[in-house]
Amino acid sequence: MRAFVVSRFGPPEVLKLVERPSPAPSAGHVAVNVKAIGLNFADVLARLGVYPSIPDPPFVPGLELAGIVESVGANVKNVRRGDRVVGFTRQGAYAERVLLPSDNLMKMPKNMSFIEAASLGVTYFTAYHGLITLANARRGERILVHAGAGGVGTAVIQLAKYLRLKVHATVGANHKIEVARKQGADQVVNYREEDFAEAVREHTKGYGVDIVMDSVGGKIFKPGWRLLAPMGRYILFGFAAVTGKRRVNKIRAIREFASTPLLFPPSLISKNVGFFGFNLYFLFHKQEYFRHVGDKLMKLYQRKVITPVIGATFPFEKAVEAHAYLQSRLSIGKVVLTMD
Repeated sequence: MRAFVVSRFGPPEVLKLVERPSPAPSAGHVAVNVKAIGLNFADVLARLGVYPSIPDPPFVPGLELAGIVESVGANVKNVRRGDRVVGFTRQGAYAERVLLPSDNLMKMPKNMSFIEAASLGVTYFTAYHGLITLANARRGERILVHAGAGGVGTAVIQLAKYLRLKVHATVGANHKIEVARKQGADQVVNYREEDFAEAVREHTKGYGVDIVMDSVGGKIFKPGWRLLAPMGRYILFGFAAVTGKRRVNKIRAIREFASTPLLFPPSLISKNVGFFGFNLYFLFHKQEYFRHVGDKLMKLYQRKVITPVIGATFPFEKAVEAHAYLQSRLSIGKVVLTMD
């Protein structure tokens, strides 16, 4: 079978297409014939070597996929050969066939395409975990969503509108403004051209926001943190600000890290605000929780409450180009690799 490996840490061209033996499932595992692969910014960070707990090269990257069950090992009861499934893995998705624990699979609804399925998992799990589980969002609250036209950003906006929140979104380019608005954002600000904190304060008549969902970090953290109203919750789940267009820009990374203020616990108490950080990569062992969230998301999809925004698809062989596009920060919604 063919698979892409990270041959060494570096720019998109370090991704190399190689031949590897097809996997055979052991007990409790399933071999999936892959039809679509969802790309995430975490894949870019893994390729750059700045993601935590990444194996040494060469390794096959990728966190999520959709496909058809090809064979099953002993003691597998939740899926069978021929089932259409969504799968999650801690690296290994960029391949024609992938071996997964059966607990890491969900059956796809009949009306869901493989491209949609590969776009639903990580983005909507992230949005759900941050917005609903951690922030405990309540009707009528205000939320600020950074990177509002990206995969997670559009997912957050869709869930926030379902919960009847007021949504303020930031984007990094003018062509992304309409994308966030189409998902239901009440206010969209290009943070490269306008002071987003001042714009949100003016829009809310000085109130600020109750929740911030931030995958960017760096210098946008401080003004977002100051926007929190009493009982506000700041959810940080990424640090995309440290990456350049091809490599990690070390000078920029140092500047972005340095601009992030240290949180002083007594000030959290006096301001009545909270801070959460999370990374789904280190929550895969919470299988019962993931099944619960997965069931919720599939039902919301079938009710058309959520619909993945597909920004671009690339053939599997064009993984290098897909990574370059994703890292350019010009992409919108989800970027997906597709098999023939």
